[in-house]
Amino acid sequence: MNFLVSEAELQAYVDGRAGAARRGAIEAWLAAHPEDAQRVAAYRQLGEQWREAYAAVLDEPVPPELLDALEERPRRSRLVRAAGALGVAALLALAVSLHLAPSPASPIVQRSAIAHSVYAAEVQHPVEARAKSEVLAWLSERLHMSVQAPDLERAGYAFLGGRLLPGESAAAALLMYEGQNGQRVTLYWGPEFRQERETGLAFARGERGTRVYYWLDDECGYAIASADLSQKELLVVALMAHEQLEK
Repeated sequence: MNFLVSEAELQAYVDGRAGAARRGAIEAWLAAHPEDAQRVAAYRQLGEQWREAYAAVLDEPVPPELLDALEERPRRSRLVRAAGALGVAALLALAVSLHLAPSPASPIVQRSAIAHSVYAAEVQHPVEARAKSEVLAWLSERLHMSVQAPDLERAGYAFLGGRLLPGESAAAALLMYEGQNGQRVTLYWGPEFRQERETGLAFARGERGTRVYYWLDDECGYAIASADLSQKELLVVALMAHEQLEK
């Protein structure tokens, strides 16, 4: 039997939403494709870990800020914005409800992962040694848009600086943050990846084990990358950045 199973169908299978007629085909596919079967197992394990770790938060009454946000559009952007004022626990609880699982990677994933691998490992000169305002003004001029550095202090990451990168058809920017134990996170700005409708957050794995959360909107493509953080830890950072940049 020849059939293909999409990423959306794999996630529906994990969630128990796959129809009975299609479920058998998906299970046959997984039996023949160990890598996909491993990903499905990882999706389930991640969901169980999140539910176990944040069950108490999910059982609490829904905060008024989120109820208000539900009445507005676009839904996902409003929800993330409202959760931004509620702390890390609420952000993670929101992530569970949105089921932010891995999805087919955009080309921005590879570019941001390579940039992270190259520059996050640098000790002497990972980014431009200038004042934050000067770096952002310089990058804004070169990218022909307002480049902003989200405040990630709540997650424990301080802004280090930024640098200009070449893109396929336009310049790109890389902003770097560092945690107390030397963990590094980068935010890739890629105007050439802009698209008409915002995609919302998606997860993918890039070069050399780098984890990436990314989204695209009508101005730019953004990718939060790290090889030091777990997927769960990186999600907290990504939600904070998304909330601030999509105001």
